[in-house]
Amino acid sequence: MTSSHDTPDTDHDDAAPLGAKPERSPDTPEILDVRRETVGPATVLHVTGEIDSDTAALFREHLADARNDTTTATPLIVDLSGVTYMASPGLSVLIEAHNEHRRLHTRLCVVAGSRATRVPIMTTGLHAQLNVVITLEQALPSTS
Repeated sequence: MTSSHDTPDTDHDDAAPLGAKPERSPDTPEILDVRRETVGPATVLHVTGEIDSDTAALFREHLADARNDTTTATPLIVDLSGVTYMASPGLSVLIEAHNEHRRLHTRLCVVAGSRATRVPIMTTGLHAQLNVVITLEQALPSTS
């Protein structure tokens, strides 16, 4: 006799619930890719991948390195459009960076162009503290 518990449930939706970390094979390393470029007077960090407890320290290091290139006239823009998952350690790193930029009187702007970053920033209320925009174009200083 076969019960419903013996057969796999194939009628459910495979989409992960909101805020759930995407499935990863145990053999897949934690990946966070950060690329830095200069756009006009701004330093832009393009971040791709997951920011969680395993990658937050690396994210922090990249922000600290890029901060050295900023002045009151040259902002740091953190483009999180390529981030697929943002956990609370990543949010903490953003707050630390924000506080350090305030102390140095430099400007930090966060591009939360993906749902994976926009939802945690908005849900936690950090958008009221951080300078958050949706597109990189909104973050870039005007050249006029």
